[in-house]
Amino acid sequence: MITQQPLHGEAFAALSDLCSLLRRWELLTNICRQRLQHLPNDTETCCRYAQAELGQRHYLRAVALLEGVVRRAPGHAAAWHELGRVMKRLARLDEALDCFHRAETADPGNRIFQDSLLFTQLFSDACSPEKIAAAHRAWGRNFSPVTWPEALWRDGDRITVGYLSPDFREHSVASFIEPVLHHHNRHRFKIICYQCGPEQDATTKRLCSMVENWRDITDLDDASAYDLIVRDGVTLLVDLAGHTAWNRLPLMALRPAPIQLTWIGYPHSTGLTQIDYRITDTVADPPGLSESLHTEHVVRLPACFLCYTPPADAPQPAIFSPIQQSGVITFGCFNNLAKITPTLLDCWRSLLDQVPQSRLLIKGEALDDPAAQAELLKRFGLPENRVLACGWTPDRISHLALYNQVDIALDTWPYNGTTTTCEALWMGVPVVTLTGTHHASRVGASLLTSAGLEFCVCQSAEEYVQRAAELAGNLPLLQTLRRNLRAMLSASPLMDGSGFTQKLEKLYCELVSTNSAQ
Repeated sequence: MITQQPLHGEAFAALSDLCSLLRRWELLTNICRQRLQHLPNDTETCCRYAQAELGQRHYLRAVALLEGVVRRAPGHAAAWHELGRVMKRLARLDEALDCFHRAETADPGNRIFQDSLLFTQLFSDACSPEKIAAAHRAWGRNFSPVTWPEALWRDGDRITVGYLSPDFREHSVASFIEPVLHHHNRHRFKIICYQCGPEQDATTKRLCSMVENWRDITDLDDASAYDLIVRDGVTLLVDLAGHTAWNRLPLMALRPAPIQLTWIGYPHSTGLTQIDYRITDTVADPPGLSESLHTEHVVRLPACFLCYTPPADAPQPAIFSPIQQSGVITFGCFNNLAKITPTLLDCWRSLLDQVPQSRLLIKGEALDDPAAQAELLKRFGLPENRVLACGWTPDRISHLALYNQVDIALDTWPYNGTTTTCEALWMGVPVVTLTGTHHASRVGASLLTSAGLEFCVCQSAEEYVQRAAELAGNLPLLQTLRRNLRAMLSASPLMDGSGFTQKLEKLYCELVSTNSAQ
């Protein structure tokens, strides 16, 4: 029908949806081009066309299409939001924030737009911790306070813990929730996982096999999900998503459980007073440093607030550090490109100056697009002859194997890496991190302290550059770390799944006891 009647709106929408679902981006491109011959500059067609270009990693083409849409239709909220997402992938943070703000202004009640604006502020070195906290609090005031009306917990019963997440799949969150699900004391705790995202894979099946109760609430509205959780008798409900995609914070705002917590998936307060506690540690959130930035009470585990499970199929670290073969130190950053800020770029330029025989390997999906890569590297202002750019890798094994080309990993600031830091260490690559004054900028310090690499934690930009340069000049230490980091990590609290889960369960029991006495 679309070939015979290229103007048929319903057929075009249906076929576009199908192409997107099946990731048939070239077909969608052809359909859109055909339709634009009859309807030049049609808004909906241009948006679909941009989606097709983005699916093929043609980022600048997608930008041009979406900029055309918002220029012709400045109130098109969805186009502003999609443009913001592309700008974020291109590390154009100021423009991304502006786009998300315009999307939210055009459609004030849209939660997805609100979440994007809140989440993206964490990446920016131009947004102060106080400004970010105020924005989250303002969002939280959209929900009325709710108190739990019933008795809390009967002594002698198992404590029912519910974990709420869209990311029970091959995702960073799964790497940190898996050891807990595996080691929970089933005699003391009843565990229920509430999956609220549409993506499932082999990791989903593995995690599902670890718990006695699994609920898929993806298609349930908040009221129905609330009723289900209440019927399940959940005592502690733990959000693992914060303001990331497919979260169910409005469900948490209804308070389906008497004790509600947030953990792992979001490096900041949610802004919801209906969530009672946020789980962290004394390095990521030193006492007295960040309480004022939270609507939740801050509760701290005695060591790192995370416990890591490495991929079972991870390749072995290279026997020798890359410099021993290339004669050049290779610094690397595999973090989200959006985390690369002007402050960080200043540090990297200084580092390359201090270590003349060095280069920087940057990995990011947007670097697949030659035009986007050239624009991005020019904007970064790094010497082109000393930067290696790597785009998308087809699978996790090839992604991890790329660490065998890196001598020293450089963490991002003010939004540190989490999974990327753990992966680098697992592959024998030390990570140098710069700490800040709020959680997102202190996760690297927490991970490295737990792994026994406190000397890689830096308190200033100057120290960050100096420490990386010192490591670059200490080839025996780099070789020792390459050979021993995996064993060090395995023996550290960061991978002690049993011990970590016992400490977490102790915290849960203390919270139940405290709230039962009130």
